[in-house]
Amino acid sequence: MPFSKHLEICEGCNLYIWKIEEEVDVLKNLVKLSEKEKVKYDSFKSESRKKEYLATRLLVQKYIGSNLIIENNEHGRPFLLNSDLNISISHTKNFAAIFVCKDAKPALDMEYLSDRVHRIARRFLSETEVKNISKDHKTLHLYQHWCAKECLIKFYGKKDVHLIDELKIHPFQAGQESFTGEVCRKDFSKTYTFKHILFDGYLLVYAVDFGKH
Repeated sequence: MPFSKHLEICEGCNLYIWKIEEEVDVLKNLVKLSEKEKVKYDSFKSESRKKEYLATRLLVQKYIGSNLIIENNEHGRPFLLNSDLNISISHTKNFAAIFVCKDAKPALDMEYLSDRVHRIARRFLSETEVKNISKDHKTLHLYQHWCAKECLIKFYGKKDVHLIDELKIHPFQAGQESFTGEVCRKDFSKTYTFKHILFDGYLLVYAVDFGKH
């Protein structure tokens, strides 16, 4: 599995991106799965989903700790068993990424840039956000909003959140270095700053929360 990129976002926060080129059997021989993980792995029907699952665990074992295991809480949020590190995971067509922080909460989302996002834009954007979308960089700008809202869901920690009414992305230009968005719920309200990375037709958006978690 060829290594693609390692970024130290800030002290104690490291982002790893890998390109998945090996076959499933090769990846499976490189990674150690717990009995619980084996059951989860066997439940996947798609070969691509199996590759993504193995790749994220291989990233953790190779670069964070050989004995670390990824588990999920009752809301599906990943965490590292018996570790004080916080983790966020994303995968998309042929790529997997992990974002690991000590003393902070990370969130990332990675997507392959395609025209599909144009068909579903109204499902996750408010009227105000739609009006702000760039005409010249529409696909990128839409995915920036989509990825940022996925990060907001990860920060909030629960999936029962309304994409349009409760997740807000503040107006920004597609070429900006950073932009902001917020979760707006009665039980949770907070603003986050996002940055993005573009590479090989993919977009990765990430943020770090240094508050209490």
